[in-house]
Amino acid sequence: MTWLMALFPVSLAYGAPATPPAPPPDAPMPVVQVDGLADPDEQPYRRMLKGMDAFERYHALAPDAQLRFRLYPRRPGVKVAGTRLAIQGDKLPLVLDDDLAFTLPRNAQALQDDAQVTTNRHARSFAWAPDVRTPGLPPSTRRLGDLRLECEIDRAATLLVGYKPPLYHVLDAAVDVCTVFPGAWLYYGERALFNVTLVHGQRRQSLLSNWLYGNSVPTIFHLFYDFYPLLGERTYSLKISDSSWPDDTLVELEYIDDEVPSTSPAQAGAAS
Repeated sequence: MTWLMALFPVSLAYGAPATPPAPPPDAPMPVVQVDGLADPDEQPYRRMLKGMDAFERYHALAPDAQLRFRLYPRRPGVKVAGTRLAIQGDKLPLVLDDDLAFTLPRNAQALQDDAQVTTNRHARSFAWAPDVRTPGLPPSTRRLGDLRLECEIDRAATLLVGYKPPLYHVLDAAVDVCTVFPGAWLYYGERALFNVTLVHGQRRQSLLSNWLYGNSVPTIFHLFYDFYPLLGERTYSLKISDSSWPDDTLVELEYIDDEVPSTSPAQAGAAS
């Protein structure tokens, strides 16, 4: 994924007259209709469709889950209220849930037209991510197989922005990096995180602080990642290629603002 490339459009005109001919006095003025922003936050429909194909291909990782995509506000001042999303300008409006998640329909015309999935907010306002959730999980809990499937979807759709080392690209060309790449993958909680714990049966393992808040990424690179600047406190990293943790492993998320269970006087006396 390239994040240091800038494209500068250049217009060249050859053989054009210095002054265009004036229209007849009674000719109507041309009307230019502008839909949305000049620099909207958007993603290619074709690329997101590849993510949907990956969801079907690797659905066994989360057989009971459905695929949504989700927007995470990542910059100060992004106005969430009134955010709209559509394919091909406003031709195919999409429904945004309260958590800014949405499902994407398959549309042959949009694919043929190389359409964009476009918001009415400025570029880089949001982090875009797949959202795969097995129903029936406890609150504040993710399932490792769901997160592994999100990796496969993003590998195909390349929605998440960030630096990927040369080793990643070498592996990606030859193998499934989601199962082989030794590095960690970034995910977002709902709010500022306090702790993340992997749980399978009697086995429990809490993440060290270097796997929280984007700390697994060198600080000098934070600027180039989606979690910067607002999502850092919600970010955690997992080595999803570690096969010692099966797909049914639960990922328990504890948040800084979670209420601490109160201790009754009897319990306090027993503890003392």
